[in-house]
Amino acid sequence: MKIIVTGSTGFIGKHLVQRLAGQHTVIEWDRAHGKDIKDFSSATIPADVDFVVHLAAIADVRRSLEEPELYWTTNVEYSKNIFDLCHKNDIPVVYASSSCVHAWWKSPYGTSKKAMEAMAHPGQVGLRFTTVFGDGARDTMLMSRIRNGTVKFATEHVRDLIYVEDVVSAIMIFVEKGTKNRNATYEVGTGQGYKVSDIVKHAGYNVPIQEGQDAEADNNTADNKELIKLGWKPTLKPTEWIDIKIAVDYTNKVVDNAPK
Repeated sequence: MKIIVTGSTGFIGKHLVQRLAGQHTVIEWDRAHGKDIKDFSSATIPADVDFVVHLAAIADVRRSLEEPELYWTTNVEYSKNIFDLCHKNDIPVVYASSSCVHAWWKSPYGTSKKAMEAMAHPGQVGLRFTTVFGDGARDTMLMSRIRNGTVKFATEHVRDLIYVEDVVSAIMIFVEKGTKNRNATYEVGTGQGYKVSDIVKHAGYNVPIQEGQDAEADNNTADNKELIKLGWKPTLKPTEWIDIKIAVDYTNKVVDNAPK
């Protein structure tokens, strides 16, 4: 198939493109490739596109408090254009939503994702990602801070931490099996929540406990039963990833510091 991936050089996009490579023709719709989602139109997309995976978005909750208009324009208006165009041309779409929709009123980001879901047409599937971790995540994300040694404090918020390759596997279900007769949205998470303080403690940090941001949900644990019915299941727990990465980083440090 010929598949457009918006946000193809982002965290999830990079992993998805790697999975699709060799099996499908991938059109990377990303600013790094000279393509902006605001320019998505009948005149700019190939006529023989079979599928669109829409990942492009602005995804920082805290930044959304400072620039709400930007989030609405990018996450809602540009997405609506993509949804309408694909619906008109009968192109299936799977798109990135967020577990933030469950507390959408707390932030412009959550509001934009809730509105984005409302703009989608039947046969266009939204995947509500929880807290995604893995190689290539933003440095400000919890698991990246743990690995980079930049954790300053922890909260009692409960987070469903989902491995990026498991997110890609969820997307691939709809790429391979289609979007017709599917639910409008699916929750993509392990179904198990962890207190941030417990995750940080597991990684060996002794840091103060602080109140979490009011703009963030207290608990984003996914109800993933509908996705599991389609044959999906998570493969890697966050604690396992931490143990693996800490061990690898320690080994590499020993090797780097060994006498030459």
